[in-house]
Amino acid sequence: MKSVFCSYKYEDKKWKDTAESWGNEGRLGHNVRITGESEDVRQGGRNAMKDHIGPKLRGASDVLVFVGDNTHNSTGVEYEVQYAKSHGKNVIPVRIPGTAGAAPKSIREESMVAFEPNAIKRALKK
Repeated sequence: MKSVFCSYKYEDKKWKDTAESWGNEGRLGHNVRITGESEDVRQGGRNAMKDHIGPKLRGASDVLVFVGDNTHNSTGVEYEVQYAKSHGKNVIPVRIPGTAGAAPKSIREESMVAFEPNAIKRALKK
């Protein structure tokens, strides 16, 4: 089973939930499991966030980064992207509909994928 971690600002959680539903329905491919943070761990500080999210990132083969209006300001998302890249994960920036904010610095040069199940499915196959 392919495990895909979703990186996003907590305020954009509904988009992670939608992608998770698509995964459960098989719309992102067979045997694709979507993971990600389901609770807000920012108040615990950077170390708490790393301890909590690290195991989920380690088990993922791919990381979907949901890019919204303020994603570029998120130290948590930047940490997740840096971790993923340093561990050879496939990092896929996904544009949240109706937003225009920049991607995190470390993936600004990457092509953005539409928030649409078939587009994400194709990106996961690469």
